[in-house]
Amino acid sequence: MRSARTVSQHFHRVLIAVLRLHSLLLAKPVPVSVDSSCARWKWFKGCLRALDGVCDTEMCFIYVLAGWEGSAADARVLRDAISRPNGLKIPRGNYYFVEYSYSNGEEFLSPYRGVRYHLKEVWDSGQNAPQNHEEFFNMKHASARNVIERMFGLLKARWAILRSPAFYSIKIQNRIIMACCLLHNYIRQEMADDPIE
Repeated sequence: MRSARTVSQHFHRVLIAVLRLHSLLLAKPVPVSVDSSCARWKWFKGCLRALDGVCDTEMCFIYVLAGWEGSAADARVLRDAISRPNGLKIPRGNYYFVEYSYSNGEEFLSPYRGVRYHLKEVWDSGQNAPQNHEEFFNMKHASARNVIERMFGLLKARWAILRSPAFYSIKIQNRIIMACCLLHNYIRQEMADDPIE
């Protein structure tokens, strides 16, 4: 039996210790190579992966920016991320996948607007096969971007603290989110089979 104060002190010490490991635990962005044979990514040479909780193909976080409200516009959050001194960096000639809510640009590739864009179940039957290059692109874009949705599902399944109402200050909540992302990466890097997956 420990007092709440003792538990809180140790919780915060461990939290800070995990955050200090960020340079070791954040994945490094590696662009899709010209000779990639991955069915999901081979279409997108030079892509650094999916934005909106930036992750790699192994479902590890590359960059995390906690602290924005869920209702904040995606473009505003992105502007903040790339304008920070130690913010999101995009090497010349590379790009990230983005959702419809972002604008297409040299470093960001969004799907065609007004064109079908959903995952495999939409395209499975022969009747719903892509009808043109825009639908084909959107199908491949959706398949590749799905990694981010799967990763957030794993993150929430793994860490109950992310599923419950928070009673910590915003500063501590941001640290908790970052620590959970870093520990998620550690588990993904060190365990051949992820028990949550």
